[in-house]
Amino acid sequence: MAGLVAGLTAVVPGPPAHAQPMDPIPGEGFFVVGPDVGLGLYRTDGTASAFGVWINDVPTQGSMCVWFTYSTPGPDKDHVVATNMSIGPMYANINPTVKAFETHNCQPWVRVT
Repeated sequence: MAGLVAGLTAVVPGPPAHAQPMDPIPGEGFFVVGPDVGLGLYRTDGTASAFGVWINDVPTQGSMCVWFTYSTPGPDKDHVVATNMSIGPMYANINPTVKAFETHNCQPWVRVT
């Protein structure tokens, strides 16, 4: 039995493989630039809602696609670099000053440049 135990070797897992940034970026979530998303110009086809709710010819906020870019890697609204909301197609520029990207109720974001 001692010979059998001596012949066993421990398998120690190495560091996880570096994941590639997402492309497309899902239309819902908070993402850190670098490990989650890469730099570039991204486009969405707009809202992911199956239908919109309109009040006085204006879509409600819950019917719209909205995104934010941040100068820090956290979702602190005091550090918003840019934001936009729409029911239609939009672009978001994730440039070197951007540290995080947040998106809600959008179709996937595809990198165009």
